[in-house]
Amino acid sequence: MLRKKVGIWFCLLVLVFSLAACSSDKKASGDNKVNEKATLTVWIHPYVGKDLKDQQTKVFDNIAKDFKKKHPKVTVKFQEIPWANREQKILTALSANQGPDVFYLIPDMMAQFADKKLLTPLDQYLGKDWGKDDFSQTALEAVTYDKKIYGLPMLRESMANFYNTKILKEIGGDPNNLPKTWDEFDELGQKAVDKGYFARNFEGSNTPNATLYPFIWQAGGDILDKDGKVIINNEAGVKAFTKINDWYKKGFIPKDSISAADHFTPFVEGKLLAVFGSGATLSALRAKGMNDFVVGPPLKDKEEATFGTTGMFVIPANSENKKLAAEFIETMTSKENSMEFNKLTKYIPARESASSIFDEDPAMKQLASYTDITKPGVMSPVARTIIPKVQAEMQAMLEGNKTPKEAADAAAKAIESELKK
Repeated sequence: MLRKKVGIWFCLLVLVFSLAACSSDKKASGDNKVNEKATLTVWIHPYVGKDLKDQQTKVFDNIAKDFKKKHPKVTVKFQEIPWANREQKILTALSANQGPDVFYLIPDMMAQFADKKLLTPLDQYLGKDWGKDDFSQTALEAVTYDKKIYGLPMLRESMANFYNTKILKEIGGDPNNLPKTWDEFDELGQKAVDKGYFARNFEGSNTPNATLYPFIWQAGGDILDKDGKVIINNEAGVKAFTKINDWYKKGFIPKDSISAADHFTPFVEGKLLAVFGSGATLSALRAKGMNDFVVGPPLKDKEEATFGTTGMFVIPANSENKKLAAEFIETMTSKENSMEFNKLTKYIPARESASSIFDEDPAMKQLASYTDITKPGVMSPVARTIIPKVQAEMQAMLEGNKTPKEAADAAAKAIESELKK
């Protein structure tokens, strides 16, 4: 129901923007002008827990002070909105022309918004020294849609395998020589299963970005090809569905994997050899005082690949302060501000020059080393709408109602249906 409402809001919002474009071209003529007495409204989220809220406020206040060195009369107004229902809140505000000048998106949402012409391409507004060469290729790909840059990246994640070192020792594993391939993991995982453990987590109700898709990428496949053709059910895709199904049948993943939302808890309880996680997993383990773990690489079949989001700041198409907003985003994502933000939030900086913040944290440094093989998900306007459909087919397979090939074919058909809408 929520997704249907969001879809309706998208349609209404596109209509509002179209009517505005037909009735007036005032904003277009002033896009590159700077109002030095303007108020920039910036929507942010709680990127840290309540215990660190004051420190987050300080980080953003310092960013505003940095920006005001060049624009002393501009007012920067931060508004924190909750993560829950943020998509609909943003759409509602934009449709009423009461939205922010700058707000935060992740890649699949960006593609959805950009396709509906709700965002401002930044290419024409960025200065010459915004530091393009300081961002990795994968970071830039995550903020680009239809060959246009729609945001500057502030944070990144990369997912890898966290292993319980006590279980590793019990089954004869080597924490200094962890599995790199599917076959190597299967060999080690079987030893864990033989001892009564599960080999790894698999939360079926979680986004396929963190469940199914990494297997597809590692098998050498993708969900869509570069031309937007659905290929989730090609040989590589079917191989990924099959791998997950085999793991379930062999007891590698828990019985509740069909609909589970949390396998972190059983990992902490010592029931799983490994958990597929990110920097947030690392922070959670440390918060619980668990030190018996080691980080291992994302797995490889034909290719080594993993998932990790990229957080970016963007400008809505109806902002009256586009040039100022672009300058502000440049300031937000500078090396210094990126370092301070990510040092606090424990995300990975998108700027390579800021990666030194984890020089004294080997585990985070290791996670950061995987960003070059990290994919942001499906870069398509339908990326979010296909999530429940792909989940449903994967769950039907695990329930035994469909073969891996049937599930992959059904997922492909569902995606094609969304693309035709």
